[in-house]
Amino acid sequence: MQKGGKFVQLLVNEITKNLVGKDYIIVDDENYFKDKVLEIIINEYKIEKELEEEAEKILEENSDEIMYRGIPFFKARKLIKEKLAKERGIPASGSIFSREKANYLAGKILKFILTDDEIDYTQERGIIRQEIVKAFNTIAQLKKEVDQAAKHKIESMSKPIPEGTPEWFALYRKFYEEELISRGLLDTEETE
Repeated sequence: MQKGGKFVQLLVNEITKNLVGKDYIIVDDENYFKDKVLEIIINEYKIEKELEEEAEKILEENSDEIMYRGIPFFKARKLIKEKLAKERGIPASGSIFSREKANYLAGKILKFILTDDEIDYTQERGIIRQEIVKAFNTIAQLKKEVDQAAKHKIESMSKPIPEGTPEWFALYRKFYEEELISRGLLDTEETE
């Protein structure tokens, strides 16, 4: 599983622990529930990638106009992506661990729970949604800690490495991976 995919799997497990483990929902097949939640998250990721690709295409088609107006490409890309997302009625933020995206996905997961015949729920909708959001926050915090640990290792090196340079990115990937391994979030076989 890819490094980013590991966090998604941790998220699915955390949601399951928060809901099934506390008997907030009752499922005959826990793997069925996990698979469906994973499917919801992966579908959202695919939609996000489609938005990025469409924004990139629009950016390429209008690059002369954007350059003429002096708009930085990163800002133009963000504005285009936000407009496309608004047209589709979805949040534009990139990470599934952002607050806006977490709330949006929590709503989709809750809707699945409430409408699926294989799942019974024992708590009110608000409590279930709150537990889903709590799972997002827990994994987002873990992801942030891994990120900060990798950056701290770079900053504590005797030779200063300017952020954004190829050397910095290479070290960041290396230290990020080491941090995942040290926390048991990545097997050494997965790094090869």
